[in-house]
Amino acid sequence: MKEIKILMIVNVLCISAMMAFLAVVGPIIRELHLEEWHAGLTVAIAGVLWVLLSRYWGRKSDIVGRKPILVIGVAGVAISYLVLAIFIDNAIISPPAVIVSLFILILTRGGIGAFYSAITPVSNALIADHIEKEKRTGYIAKLAASSGIGMVIGPPIGGYLANFGLSTPLYTFAILPLLGTIALYMILPHEKPVTTEKTPILKVFDERLRIPMFAAFITMFSIVTAQVCLGFYIIDKFGLDSLKAAEMTGYILACVGFSFIISQILVSKSKIEATKLLKYGAFIGMVGYILVFLMNSELILTLGLCLGAFGMGILFPAYQTLAVNLVKKEEQGASAGTVSAAQGIGMIIGPLASTIIYKLDPTAPFILVSLLFFLLGIISFKYDRKERC
Repeated sequence: MKEIKILMIVNVLCISAMMAFLAVVGPIIRELHLEEWHAGLTVAIAGVLWVLLSRYWGRKSDIVGRKPILVIGVAGVAISYLVLAIFIDNAIISPPAVIVSLFILILTRGGIGAFYSAITPVSNALIADHIEKEKRTGYIAKLAASSGIGMVIGPPIGGYLANFGLSTPLYTFAILPLLGTIALYMILPHEKPVTTEKTPILKVFDERLRIPMFAAFITMFSIVTAQVCLGFYIIDKFGLDSLKAAEMTGYILACVGFSFIISQILVSKSKIEATKLLKYGAFIGMVGYILVFLMNSELILTLGLCLGAFGMGILFPAYQTLAVNLVKKEEQGASAGTVSAAQGIGMIIGPLASTIIYKLDPTAPFILVSLLFFLLGIISFKYDRKERC
C-alpha cells in the first residue's frame, strides 16, 4: 500500500507540532496568569469538538472520498496552530485579561481538535480500503509509529527552542501541518467513495464497537491526563522555573515517544490478535503509571511514563483495528470515526478530572490512570476469553 507513506509523513508533521506545544503549555499557562484547570479546559473543549466531528468526518469520507477530508483536516490544523502561535507571541509580551487569553486558547485549541479529529479515522478507513483484515493491525501500527516519531522529534525541539522564548517553538512548528496539506494534495490519489448518503448510518452505540470504544476512551483519558499534568508535576515536585520545566518536559515526552515507537514497531511485525493486544497493553500501562506516582526521582518518573507509553502503543492499533474489522466495508469510515469519538470523550473528561484532583494531591491523577488501566485489562481479558469460546 503506497499511500501508507504519505499518511505516515502527515502524522509525523501534525503530531510533532502538537507535541511541541505540550512541552510549553505548563509554562505558558503560568506566564499568562492562568490556572491549571484552564489548561484542562482548553484540552477538554478540543475533545468536545473531536467527539462531535469524528463520526461526521468518518461518515463524510465514506461518501465523498478519503482524500478531500484528509486535506481539509490537515489544512484546518495548520491554520488553527498558526493563529495560536501569533496570539501566544503577543500575549507573553503584554498579557491580556485572563478571560481573553482563555477565550483565544479555547478557540485555537478547539480548532486544532476539530480538524485533527478527521485525520486518524479517515487514515484508518483508507488502510481498511486497501488491506485485508489479517494485515490491518500491522499497517495501523505503522501509522501509529509515525505518530510516535512526531512525539519524539516534537518535544525536545520544542523544549530546546523555548530557551529562545516560549513562542519560538510555536512559530517553528506552525508550518509543519501546512507542509502536510501540500503533500497530501499533490501525492494522495483520488478514489471513488465507498457508499452514498442513502446508506443507513452506523449507530453510535453499535454493540459491535462497545469494546474498542471503551478501550479508546480509557487510553485517551490516560494519555491526556499525563500530558496535561506533567508540566505542573515537574514544576511542583522538582521546584524548577518555567523554562527549565519546559525543557525537562520536552525531553521526557521525547523518551515517551521513543518508547511508543518501539512498541508500534513490535506490533507491526507481530501476528498477535488485536484482542490479545488489548489486555497486554492495558496491564503494561498499569505498571508504568504505578511507577509514576511512586517515583522519587526524575529517572523513575521517566521510566514509568515510558513503560506506560509502551502499553498505550500496543493498545492503539488493537482497538483501531477492531473498529474497522468488526463492520462492513461501507461502514468503516463511520466506525473508525465512532471509536475516534470515544477517544474525544476521554479528552474531555481526562483533563478536567485530572487537573481538579491534582489540586488535592499531585500524584492523584497518576493513581487514577493506573486504576483505569487495571479495569481495561480485566475487561479485555474477559473479552478475549469470550471470543475464544
